[in-house]
Amino acid sequence: MNIVVLADCAQMTLRKLILTIFFTSVVINAVLGIVALFATEFGEFQSDILLTSLSISTASVLSLAMFPARERYLVRPLPSIGIGLTILGFGLFLVLIWTDFDEYGMAKLAASFLVLGIAAAYVSLVALAVINQKFINIVRAAYVLATVLSGFVVGAIWGSPEGDVLLRLMGVVSILLAAATVTIPVLHRINRSEVSTVRSLTSKRLANRCVSCGAQQLRRELISDGLVYACRACQTRFRSDILI
Repeated sequence: MNIVVLADCAQMTLRKLILTIFFTSVVINAVLGIVALFATEFGEFQSDILLTSLSISTASVLSLAMFPARERYLVRPLPSIGIGLTILGFGLFLVLIWTDFDEYGMAKLAASFLVLGIAAAYVSLVALAVINQKFINIVRAAYVLATVLSGFVVGAIWGSPEGDVLLRLMGVVSILLAAATVTIPVLHRINRSEVSTVRSLTSKRLANRCVSCGAQQLRRELISDGLVYACRACQTRFRSDILI
């Protein structure tokens, strides 16, 4: 029990830290933007500060996007890994900003970490959708497509693909992923509406006897326009609104 409490406290502390960093970076971005508008010269130092603040803001947003799934223990341990990859990727990017270490390999490594972090954030957000189990394969397909697309992107970063075969494959996967991404929120909304309808119907008084034969062998069926009773004894189907 104490371990669970400590874990929850650690999550709250980490979230509070990320939120603090995020709002601080937003303030810095706003201040630098105003300074840039009125300053006669906006030099390299100011540009580095602005890039740093923007990087921190983006890393904070990506990390916060993965926190709901992390707190609900969904697709574990992907949200935690995604947060780590995001912080590591932007950390390497900050090293490149503030040092003269011009290493193309480090830039590709930072970009790879960020691509994987974005993919983890996408999966963490999709995992929050609550849909009917008969459509669960669409969510699983979105997981697979996001993984495949991130793999293609990382492969393109590190390799030198010839021709347009890889680009075509990435386009196909991107289109399928976009279709799944548009579909999942709609299915989530439909499922919420169905659950709300069932709850509203079952919160009322329900019939317990058949209006035809008086038997208590009733089966309730939820159809598009309401609740229908079906008698197992005489096969009568009827509706019933009981006024309380």
